[in-house]
Amino acid sequence: MKGILGIVALAAFAAGATPAFAQAPCDRACLTKIIDTYFAALIANDAGALRQAARARITQNGAEKKLAETFWDSAQSIAYRFDIVNTNRGDTGTESVIVNADGSKTMHMLRLKVVNGAITEIETIKANQGEADRLWDPDRLSSVSPDLQLSIREAERDSYYGLIAAAEGYWRAFQTNGSPDYHPAPLLPDARRFENGLQTTAVVRDGVYQSAQRGFDEGRFAVRNIWDRRYPVVDEERGIVLSIVRFGLKGGATSQSVVTSNDRLVAEFFAVKRGQIQEIQAVLFNLPDAQATGWPPDTGPGRGSAK
Repeated sequence: MKGILGIVALAAFAAGATPAFAQAPCDRACLTKIIDTYFAALIANDAGALRQAARARITQNGAEKKLAETFWDSAQSIAYRFDIVNTNRGDTGTESVIVNADGSKTMHMLRLKVVNGAITEIETIKANQGEADRLWDPDRLSSVSPDLQLSIREAERDSYYGLIAAAEGYWRAFQTNGSPDYHPAPLLPDARRFENGLQTTAVVRDGVYQSAQRGFDEGRFAVRNIWDRRYPVVDEERGIVLSIVRFGLKGGATSQSVVTSNDRLVAEFFAVKRGQIQEIQAVLFNLPDAQATGWPPDTGPGRGSAK
């Protein structure tokens, strides 16, 4: 099988090494400064302020765009932001909450690919209230969780492939929930999950503690399909991997969406500790069934595969 299983198999002799590409060095501070420049351009609504490669590829919510088309006039300030980077690959991932002129808030995921100081890829997921059903509470994201800001000692870090394997294990648990092939996700008992800011696990709801594992134990995800799985940013120092996927439904299942569509485009930041997931931050946007995600999957079925 190609994809993640083949990738993880390489870890046996890769000894945790991160794949690298020949380019001018850009360390964490350098990549963070480029992210700063992006957000300054966004708030100023000035696409020309960002240094792009001649053939930079840009998508927003899966659709190919020009950079100026992904900005909007009313963006005023950044209420919340955290970044991950991979300095060997020039990859960055950012979750943020953007405050608009009317006081409303926008959930935002940004992914950049930087080569020799120029941005070659820009991918964003942008969601406003109502664009992911009831999954909405950006006001809760007022400060960055300590689990997302760790600087892990090198000897204690999960490897590049180990971080991907943890996220892939989570998606495989979704994909196989309720089937004989089901294997539990690698979750710590108190793992927290936030969806557009709304905390959905490690909380008490209707008098019952909702652990991250509980939904799997009750078979809530048996109707779910996970397509187009990607792992574009892996930050070994922070112990975080960004995965971008498409949520859908297995054939014959009734839609769980009450707004626009069966599918969702989802970016999830997995904070991993010794192979176990301790926190998930997700940005979600309802995606029309017929619309592509804009990027090829690393592993697993694409949306065109049978449900």
